Amino acid sequence: MSLCTHDLNTDISGIGVRISYYLQTLFLGCLSVRSGSLDEIAGALYTLMATNAAMAVTGLILGLKPQPEISFQDAVIIIYLLSMGWITVITALASCHRLSDETNALQLVSVIQGYVIVAFVFSVLATAPKFGPHPECNHEAVAVILRPFSALKGGRIFGWCVVGLMSLGYTIMTARDYTAQIQRQIRKRRQSEKELGETPAADAQEPVRTPIFIPTPAPFAPANTTATKQRQATYYGSPRALVDHQLLAMLLFIILLWAFFVLNIELVIRWYRPTSDSAAPRQPDFRPQ
Repeated sequence: MSLCTHDLNTDISGIGVRISYYLQTLFLGCLSVRSGSLDEIAGALYTLMATNAAMAVTGLILGLKPQPEISFQDAVIIIYLLSMGWITVITALASCHRLSDETNALQLVSVIQGYVIVAFVFSVLATAPKFGPHPECNHEAVAVILRPFSALKGGRIFGWCVVGLMSLGYTIMTARDYTAQIQRQIRKRRQSEKELGETPAADAQEPVRTPIFIPTPAPFAPANTTATKQRQATYYGSPRALVDHQLLAMLLFIILLWAFFVLNIELVIRWYRPTSDSAAPRQPDFRPQ
């Protein structure tokens, strides 16, 4: 008689780990849109990328060792957390490109972190039926996208499709960015070589002429009459507050996306109810309690 009462690993899905991820992703997402300082965004971005990579590597080690210490349900929760962190990193990195072109180090660390996450997700999906210390209980693992469904069946197929498309798109974007950087460096080098080769002779240069500036008389200012004041008020209209609608839209998108991931992660933990006795096989009930 085997029991499917494996508790979730608190080092992975504990309340402290989840809150830390939630706050990091929310603050970094809002900071990347609102801040105009590259140093502020880069510091928080390095921290989140290091956290993502560390969790992915830890999940690989604990899940694929001879005596696994995390279950398939733990791995599903890790995938949710890493997906939220990875999307936040991509959003913040786009904001860094907006502020400066000197983001090679950030982009390199982001690429390494991204492929570490992809490696973890692929390893979990490939070994899903045998993943964890109790593979006979993996059929009870739950995935949630507003509604619960089997993580081993429908969730695995959905995961292959989403991760495959994201990996392909991310690889194409990364290759395009690095190709553009290489082409830019080649153009700069050719331009510098061309400028060095076209040094004019000293006798062919024209003498430098000092420009003569003639002050322009100020225009006649009309008298400050009542009619002039009325025309100015009518022309400029009443003052109103300046609102950056694009900034508000991006902040709203980040908050909604963050709330979507947080809701699904909490629902996964809420709706994961393993059976106490698997001797009598039954179909898992994925309906909300």
